[in-house]
This record gives sequence, structure tokens and C-alpha cells, in this order.
Amino acid sequence: MVDEGNPHHYFVATQDQNLSVKVKRTPGIPLMFIIQNTIVLDKPSPRTVAFVKAVEAGQLVSVHEKQSIKQLKEEQGLVRNPDLRRRRRKKKKVGGPNPLSCLKKKKKAQDTKSPASEKKRKRKRIRNRSTLKVSFEQQGAEG
Repeated sequence: MVDEGNPHHYFVATQDQNLSVKVKRTPGIPLMFIIQNTIVLDKPSPRTVAFVKAVEAGQLVSVHEKQSIKQLKEEQGLVRNPDLRRRRRKKKKVGGPNPLSCLKKKKKAQDTKSPASEKKRKRKRIRNRSTLKVSFEQQGAEG
């Protein structure tokens, strides 16, 4: 599955030393293994590092190619003026106080009723002692 350059970007997880040596020989294949109770991703092999550097070097554009590209763009009229790209930064306006903090305080509405009449009535608990005596007397007569 990974012999042909690993097109699907598979990882290889193994504890076998022979297989891990074979995997390290081919560039671009990450190797995973287990140490105690943790899964570890092995560092890239020297062949993989060299392969990546070669790919990067092939993708970069040389100085001569950059100059020729710039010249062709100027001939075609595709170059933008750098003077037009510069824009002034907007100056930050001086801020005033928070408008919500400037609002007038609301006056408390005064009730027409007197505060004494609005008090809640306390409920008095009255124990019915006569029923307690009756129940004790009935128990004593039965027992």
C-alpha cells in the first residue's frame, strides 16, 4: 500500500524492527510505534528530510525566472502601481464618555399607600391542646 510513494498518505504503525527499517528507507511514510502505554510518532528519516528539501528546491522559482515574469507582466500591463496600494491609516477618533453612563438617574416611584398597611400579616399557629389531651386519654383507656 505504501510502496508506490504513499499516494493516500498512510501512516505505518508497527513493533516489528525489520518492517520499520524498510519503512524508513522509503521517503514520505510516517512511522508510529508503542512505548509502554503511549503511541509515539517517529522522527522523519534522513531520506525523508532529503526528499522534502529536494521537492522544495524544485518548487522554488529562480531569480532569473522572477525577473522574466516581472518583465512580462509589465509588457502586458498587469502590474499595479505600488503608490496606489498605499493607503493612509485612519486616525482614531477621540472618544467621549459612555453614553449609557450619561443618562439621568430614574426617580423611584412613591406609592400612595402607607407602608404600614402593606405589611404582610403574620399567621399565628395555635395548637389545639384539647385534641392532644383527648388522644392521650383515649390511648390510656384502651391500654
